[in-house]
Amino acid sequence: MIRFIKKTLKWLGIVILGLLVIANLAIIFSGRTYIYKGIANTYFRGHIRPTIHDLEVFNNRTVENGVPQPWLEDKNLGEYVLSAEQRRTVELLEPASFLVAWGDTLIYEEYWGENNREQITNSFSMAKSIVSLLIGVALDEGYIKSIDEPVANYLPEFNDEKKKITIRHILTMSSGLSWSESYVSPFCDVAELYYDTDDRDLALNRRTIEEEPGHTFQYKSGDTQVLMYILKEATGQSVSKYAAEKLWKKMGAESEAMWSLAGDEKSAEKAFCCFYATSRDFLRLGKLVNNRGNWNGEQLVSAKYIDEFSSLAPLKKTNGKPNQVYGFQYWIYTGLPYDVTYFRGMSGQYIISIPSKDLVIVRTGSKTFPNWKNTEDKKDDALEGHYQELPTYIGIGLSVMAQADGV
Repeated sequence: MIRFIKKTLKWLGIVILGLLVIANLAIIFSGRTYIYKGIANTYFRGHIRPTIHDLEVFNNRTVENGVPQPWLEDKNLGEYVLSAEQRRTVELLEPASFLVAWGDTLIYEEYWGENNREQITNSFSMAKSIVSLLIGVALDEGYIKSIDEPVANYLPEFNDEKKKITIRHILTMSSGLSWSESYVSPFCDVAELYYDTDDRDLALNRRTIEEEPGHTFQYKSGDTQVLMYILKEATGQSVSKYAAEKLWKKMGAESEAMWSLAGDEKSAEKAFCCFYATSRDFLRLGKLVNNRGNWNGEQLVSAKYIDEFSSLAPLKKTNGKPNQVYGFQYWIYTGLPYDVTYFRGMSGQYIISIPSKDLVIVRTGSKTFPNWKNTEDKKDDALEGHYQELPTYIGIGLSVMAQADGV
């Protein structure tokens, strides 16, 4: 019996070794060696997926702040309560922070675990909206002449069949370029963009036209990386420096932010993700949208650009239905009697703006509910593409505002 067990274990070891060899050969011959970095991250840090605390995994560039403009604090900050159902939903989704600002005043602030007001966390795809705002600034300053210009005016990689692609097409994620955006497969383009170092080749060179630009909205992180390279070429600055000078310092951020890089210290930013800031400073971006690009009397981004940034792009989705969710790298939630727009990142990072209420809501954390899909029970095109926790977060912001207002 012992001999049989030893023989079985020996053959099992040979099989496992063989599978490892085959897997390694597949990685090497496919050229996807970035997978090793993902495996190392999983092994040493215990995370299968990227997290909001991945700062030390990559090199980073500082987004400098200037003179801080601290939020006013409500006299009853810390005393307003969530309903039992609201708290159950919030805490079920592994939150890191939840904040609400009403005008210039912070009226709700709560952190979980080791997170606190000084902790900077990963924006994930909320960074896409920041890049879009910077495109608006570059347009205002004349570095970019028009968003209807061909991308080829700035990037030589967009020649031949790509010449018809405009900046607007990239902003609205209707470029028609090939891209795989799966958050499950390690072999997809977005995984390679997160872990590999040759981001320019992947985002600019290796993509091909799959359909006519300007017709179909399809979420593609590679498009945001294209915008970053347009900004870099147009302004002659890194996106981190441009963000610091045009937004972060002028908005009075209390802390420096960090932007993760694709490779070494000289490489470009991972503009599609990985902008690290405190939750208090994330609030500022929502306030800027509420005020149509104006910050305490200074127009940082033109109101005209903000209006289009936060309006539905006239496109269809891949299922043929009208786009009901997206503007210029920015999300729009329809179906309520007031406007709601938001920055969104993987694992439930949110900056939610409700301009008519002068309200901003920030939530950071590690989990979401599934996004809405049309079913026999819920055929609402306006909900498709949004995540199911969003109404709860909006409801919390409104209920806390009512408590602060004494209603």
